Amino acid sequence: MDSENRPPENRTDETTQNPTTNQPPERASTQPRRRRRWPWVVGGLVALGFVGLLVTAVVVVAVMAAGGGGGTAGGPSAIPFDEEYVSGDGTDKVISIPVEGVIASGGDAIAGQSSTVTPEGLQDALDQASQDPDTAAVVLEVNSPGGGVTASDEMYRSILEFKDKSNMPVIVSMGDVAASGGYYISAAADEIVANETTLTGSLGVIISLNNFTELADKYGYKQVVIKSGEFKDIGSSFRDVKPKEREIFQSVIDESYNEFVSVISKGRNLSEKEVREVADGRIYSGKQAKELGLVDEFGDLEKAADIAAENANAKNPTVVRYVQTPGFLDLVQARLAPPEPEAIQLIKAAGIELSPRPMYLYRPGI
Repeated sequence: MDSENRPPENRTDETTQNPTTNQPPERASTQPRRRRRWPWVVGGLVALGFVGLLVTAVVVVAVMAAGGGGGTAGGPSAIPFDEEYVSGDGTDKVISIPVEGVIASGGDAIAGQSSTVTPEGLQDALDQASQDPDTAAVVLEVNSPGGGVTASDEMYRSILEFKDKSNMPVIVSMGDVAASGGYYISAAADEIVANETTLTGSLGVIISLNNFTELADKYGYKQVVIKSGEFKDIGSSFRDVKPKEREIFQSVIDESYNEFVSVISKGRNLSEKEVREVADGRIYSGKQAKELGLVDEFGDLEKAADIAAENANAKNPTVVRYVQTPGFLDLVQARLAPPEPEAIQLIKAAGIELSPRPMYLYRPGI
């Protein structure tokens, strides 16, 4: 008999005893085998993580694209200003633009936001006002101690250009403080309104140099400088200022001061001699400033708006204030921005400039 037709030998079914143990074998389970689920769970988590990374990457790319090449204010992604109602119900508008805080370049502003305390941000606001056919006049609400020399001058020139192109009056309404660079930009206005208690003046330029020599000696810190020219390390914080270096700094300060005097002389119709007599760096109250010809009227925003409307021949205009509400991308940009080290924050709060530069700035004790 061939093997294909041979009956099975010694085959046991599920009831046959185990020959080695004489114990009946376990019956085969009739239940389906449980499928392992953990690979699917792990795979799902991995996929979810990948999707999260992909979404994050898309958001980052979108934010960078929205930043307009650096995220500075005034670029293609500049945020339009919303209008906050103040008073009036006429067709013509008086646009109030707040200028609050230390004047700085756009690179120092919050990513994605057009702060009107930067030249770029103020330009955006003035452009929006000029493009609105209902705009009759502009009021600048200045509440600033000033700031950078270059940034202040750029804002001043933006105001002059706006007046020249739009033929609209610009009135300044001074807040608590409108000093140094805050006054510099105010000099471009047609008229200046202040409160009697407004702190203004501080007409001049300052540069603060640090001297850490005693601190370095105490802790054994030494700095080795290799330079290409005699004055390449001018203003070093680890040695005293040399007489020739002091002359160089003073020449730069004098140039900026002369420009400040010229701006006030033109804007306030005062002789340079009259300006130099009051521009010795001291501060003035609003009342003192009016007596010196630095301020025209006492009052608040309402007074400034009335003067603006009168100069523009606008009857009972609607006064609105430009405000900004950060959008989603702006919030994301702010969150993605690396936090500034606490030590740097403390240094800035103390008024210490790590990179000394000329400033139109009022800061007590600087």
